[in-house]
Amino acid sequence: MADPEVEMTDIVVVLDDSTGAKLDELVASLKQAGVQIDDVDQDNGVVEGSVQTAKVKSIEKIPNVKYVRGVFNYLSEPAGDGEQPIPE
Repeated sequence: MADPEVEMTDIVVVLDDSTGAKLDELVASLKQAGVQIDDVDQDNGVVEGSVQTAKVKSIEKIPNVKYVRGVFNYLSEPAGDGEQPIPE
């Protein structure tokens, strides 16, 4: 039986200015909440990643998160769909 598709959202998380040295802890909190981290811009307090769409609202409630912007929604590929990766 194939895994069901899951709706995902690419997000940009903007952290409030008071985060300072706590950025690593906040990134860990985002990961624990299910965010797959793609990039961390320490200078601007911005984290890019993706998360299940149903979890976006809970990400907004994490302490020191100023806001979350959904950039793109898509259905994830089910694991083991039979497609082979294209060799480089």
